[in-house]
Amino acid sequence: QLQIGRDVANYAEGIRADLRRAPSIIGVGEMRDLETFQAAVLAGQVGHFNLSTLHIHSPGEAIPRCLTMVPSEMREATAHDLLSVLQYIIVQKLLRTTDGKRQAVREYIIFDDGLRAKLASMPYPEWGRHIDSIIRLEQRRFADQAWRLHLEGRIDRRELAVAMTASQLRELEQRAV
Repeated sequence: QLQIGRDVANYAEGIRADLRRAPSIIGVGEMRDLETFQAAVLAGQVGHFNLSTLHIHSPGEAIPRCLTMVPSEMREATAHDLLSVLQYIIVQKLLRTTDGKRQAVREYIIFDDGLRAKLASMPYPEWGRHIDSIIRLEQRRFADQAWRLHLEGRIDRRELAVAMTASQLRELEQRAV
């Protein structure tokens, strides 16, 4: 285990140091800069399992967010490099339950061969919308999960606002009728 600031100067340096140590898992606190992002993709390409965080609202935002760190002339190649190593993207929110505890709701996408092939056949700027549309069609949005929790009496109506927009609430209410 390496500590940023004590053992290495930054995440990118830590990832490069980890590559020499052949770890089972590399954990990166947050992808915030190009150097860290490129080092993490390289780690994945050489076979290391890499966990990282990003501040995003849906899985479809992850790839576009990462690519904003990349110079425009490198984005398409980098997008395909990233696609080759992604295993899954999970976005989580914690909702307050009626008993005062917290319940996690998650939106996620698993990158299997079928999804990789579909995305690779599309222009990379469309990937995020496609990912989010899969989650919507499979009813795995935060809104869908929060609605089920609300119907079960586990969260109150005010907490629905944390997990969905007003238009999503109207859509779910109309579907329930």
